[in-house]
Amino acid sequence: MPIFDFACQDCGKKFDLMISNRDKDKVTCPECGSSKVRQLLSLFNTTSSGGSKTVQPSCSAGCPTAASGG
Repeated sequence: MPIFDFACQDCGKKFDLMISNRDKDKVTCPECGSSKVRQLLSLFNTTSSGGSKTVQPSCSAGCPTAASGG
């Protein structure tokens, strides 16, 4: 199950949740209980053959860096 980052639009609390993609619209803020939350851009790690880790933005083909390869 993926981990998604969220921010509450009422109190400003940033938090992450391990939640299924289909349940993202049911998320409430753990600080104030508001359902007015928005999903944030999440980063993830990949490991190259050399063993070093790089952080990649999780964006689709519409992302400006997707066309340039990074």
